[in-house]
Order: sequence, then structure tokens, then C-alpha cells
Amino acid sequence: MDSKTGFPLTGSLLAFIGSAHTVLGGAIWVAGKEQTDLSFWFTAFGVVAVCFGIAVIETERTRGYVPVPVLAAIAVLTAFGLAFEPVSGFVTVLVPLAVGVRGWVRHRRVAVPAG
Repeated sequence: MDSKTGFPLTGSLLAFIGSAHTVLGGAIWVAGKEQTDLSFWFTAFGVVAVCFGIAVIETERTRGYVPVPVLAAIAVLTAFGLAFEPVSGFVTVLVPLAVGVRGWVRHRRVAVPAG
């Protein structure tokens, strides 16, 4: 979370990426140029990403940062996606992951007193 504004940035970015994915899935389906399978996977994972983003937003609002298990889940999902589809939109998920890690590091610096 951006500590200056209190805006849950990591979850919002995930929800935005999921929304874009869902819209792209719909556009692929309407265009009819690709197989229906591609449209289904774009739309399905887009909806899942939106739901995951909303859950992360709630976690960010509650804790003020994204906890390590959630960051690990985002990292594993991203690594899995990049391993199987290196030329894909999974690269965009690195942005919310980096923002989440930055927020967690900031939280740790404030929570651990110097000594």
C-alpha cells in the first residue's frame, strides 16, 4: 500500500490487469478470429485476477501492506505463467508484485526499531 495516500495499489493493479484481461477475452470472442478456447482462458483468468485483486485490496486496507504469503502466491503465479508463456501478459504482473514487495519492505523498516 502506498503509505502516503493509503491507496491499496497492489490489489488495484491486479484488479485492473484482470479487468483488461476479461475485456480482451470478450474482444477475442466477438472478433471470432481465434479459437473459443483462447477467449475462454482470457476471460476466466481475467475474472479470477479481478477477484484476487479485490481480496488483496481488502488485505492491504486491513494490514496496511501485502503479507509475504500473498506476495509469494503472486510471485509463483507470475513465474508459472512466464515459464509456460514467456511472451505473454504475465510480465505485467511483475508491477503489482514489485509494488507489494516495496510496501512490505517499508512496513518492515517501520515495524523493526533500529537498535
